[in-house]
Amino acid sequence: MDKFRKISPMEIEYNLMNLKQLIFEVTDACNLRCKYCGYADLYEGYDQRENLKFPFQKAKLIIDYLYEYWKKQYCADVNNPISISFYGGEPLLNVPFIKQVIDYLESLNPIGKKFHYNMTTNAMLLDKYMDFLVEKEFRLLISLDGDEKGQSYRVDAKGQNSFNKVFSNVQLLRSKYPTYFKHFVMFNSVLHNRNGVESAYRFIKDEFGKETAISPLNNSGIRKDKVEEFYQTYQNMSESIQKATNCEALKKELFIKGPETGMLLNYIHYQTGNVFNNYNELLLGRVGLPFPPSGTCPPFAKKMFVTVKGRILQCEKINHEFALGQITDDKVELDLEQAAQQHNEYIFHYVNQCKTCAVRHTCAQCVYQIDDIHDKTSKCHSYWSAKQLEKQKEYSMDYLDQHPKLYNKILKNVIIR
Repeated sequence: MDKFRKISPMEIEYNLMNLKQLIFEVTDACNLRCKYCGYADLYEGYDQRENLKFPFQKAKLIIDYLYEYWKKQYCADVNNPISISFYGGEPLLNVPFIKQVIDYLESLNPIGKKFHYNMTTNAMLLDKYMDFLVEKEFRLLISLDGDEKGQSYRVDAKGQNSFNKVFSNVQLLRSKYPTYFKHFVMFNSVLHNRNGVESAYRFIKDEFGKETAISPLNNSGIRKDKVEEFYQTYQNMSESIQKATNCEALKKELFIKGPETGMLLNYIHYQTGNVFNNYNELLLGRVGLPFPPSGTCPPFAKKMFVTVKGRILQCEKINHEFALGQITDDKVELDLEQAAQQHNEYIFHYVNQCKTCAVRHTCAQCVYQIDDIHDKTSKCHSYWSAKQLEKQKEYSMDYLDQHPKLYNKILKNVIIR
């Protein structure tokens, strides 16, 4: 019988010492009014947008708080860089804050830690700030949904399509800094009913020589009165690929970014027993080791997200009500005992389902994205029976039979997911 364990305050402390990513919500203001935005009318569960800017003093407080953890001698690996990410809103609306944060980080006494800078941007102000971004070697993720029609949900305050401005700014960046563009710039395209996987992928590939990430619309946290409107806007990724002019060629190009190959990769990764997360698993095996229920990330195991109002969360993709702490005007309030207790209460709500779930060892379900999490009768919709897992195995084997070279390609090209 599997044993499930609770997350301890000591584990959270360890995660803080070895934090991989710190994300600042630089501002909740934005110069676009994208219809499908996670902070727009379709969704609920986030703080009210008030055109706020993150005060540097609060950023300094959280950096100082974390710095004390980072200095401790038993960090897992002092050579692992920490990603400092700037998120919005549109982060380029508050560049003075970003410069202050970077200047402060680079003024700290060296402790063996390196900082990498990341930003997700709509590129509307890219022409104004690209010199700074290049100087600091920002890893830049540009939001562009394809051609002019594909971009038509991404409009400015006057309702004008942002395509021409974004496209010209990206062209300018590539022509002015080609080496930077090649190594530090990536694209993300949101899939909806005005574009398609093929059109968005081909446009970015043909125009910029890059492979865009295709992101379906988030289907959690939808307002009850907006469900119908959401599904009018939504487009299923697999169905969109099937509509492609040359479906098989597109699947081959997408490789693991495509849902079918991605599903096969998940099967190889999680169900074959030949993939190990660390040397302990390799040498000692996984059987009998207690693990937390669900696939919810332990607090700060991957990242910390700080909202413009100072809320401290474990991720930018969950509702702000699940904050574990707060930055006040003069201190960081983060009680690790309380954070562990709060987290455990949510994940153990589903433990009875986890006990019999066929994919409990490899679960990827974040409980914070279960819409009715506060309901005492809430159920995990990612529950798999043994019969469902066997069906998935059969599907994966059939897919391999149809694509015999794919397994070798996955083993050869996919090192780390």
